[in-house]
Amino acid sequence: MQKKLGVLLASFILFYALVHSIRDLPGLLHGKLDWNGERTYTLSVIRIAADMVIAFLFTLLPYLIFYKWYPKKKWLPVLLSLPASLTTCFLLDFCWTSYMEQPVQVRLATYLPNAVFFFTMYAVLGTAFYFIRYSQYKELKEKETLLQTRQSELSFLRSQINPHFLFNNLNNIYALVSYQSDQSLNAIASLSELLRYMLYDTSETVALSKEIVYIEKYIALQQLKYEHPEKIGFEVDGQAEAIQIPPLLFIPFVENAFKHGDNNKPNWLHIELAVDAAQLAFCCTNRKVQKHKDAEGGIGIDNVRRRLELLYPNRHQLEIKEDQATFNVKLSLIYGK
Repeated sequence: MQKKLGVLLASFILFYALVHSIRDLPGLLHGKLDWNGERTYTLSVIRIAADMVIAFLFTLLPYLIFYKWYPKKKWLPVLLSLPASLTTCFLLDFCWTSYMEQPVQVRLATYLPNAVFFFTMYAVLGTAFYFIRYSQYKELKEKETLLQTRQSELSFLRSQINPHFLFNNLNNIYALVSYQSDQSLNAIASLSELLRYMLYDTSETVALSKEIVYIEKYIALQQLKYEHPEKIGFEVDGQAEAIQIPPLLFIPFVENAFKHGDNNKPNWLHIELAVDAAQLAFCCTNRKVQKHKDAEGGIGIDNVRRRLELLYPNRHQLEIKEDQATFNVKLSLIYGK
């Protein structure tokens, strides 16, 4: 936490002016202001300046003491230094007041009640100023910690996608190679292009149009393993160029569809994406293989659920429904203000 001595001084001056305006209000109402009986303007200015300096010491010293020792929870130095420093300031002001009032003798019993009242207020001001600043500092640090934790978790979740994606697609390419398919080289080239996007585009958000191209390339890669692939329906409604979204947000659903879908049937997979300036709707429906375990795809969809909770809290809705024949995913995002 940085020291804010300038702000403290400005707060003190305002507080000092307010306190002494209230104290001198009766004199002001009667048309005169008598500063402790001073006879000359010069002595009055000196007395006011000295009074302000000592009063500021009562504000400054508690602030500095708490600033040094309170964050470390070292209470003994606080309990020793705070009374000692304030007592020293009291003695300093008493000596100065006695000097300025000569030849009149200032009695301690007369001086103390008034001085204790005012200087206690200044000490409270310094203490309150520190704890207000410390509370703001702690709140800011907690927000920064939460943000760092959130960013770390998002980075980890995104890093999980890469090996998951690579493992599934290497299995497909292995099958193509083992059958000596003519599409093996095309599959390797396509996979290389997709991995380049996944590994090197590390931005927090990407253009939705770029993500759409990525999904289209992924679909094309998956279709290479079929000799006569069924056409995949992929409809996009709206202008996607200006919309920014987190990368790799939809691909786990598409990957899940290819992994568990019944691609032997016509129109087995249909994907829809509708966008406008404020929100987005994504729908992925596939026919599924009967009695296939792990229909929800394991880590992929769980990963997306958590990313959505972090990125779009209270601004998304994910519905996953299935029956004996189909598996359906509907995702809506609100990204506009």
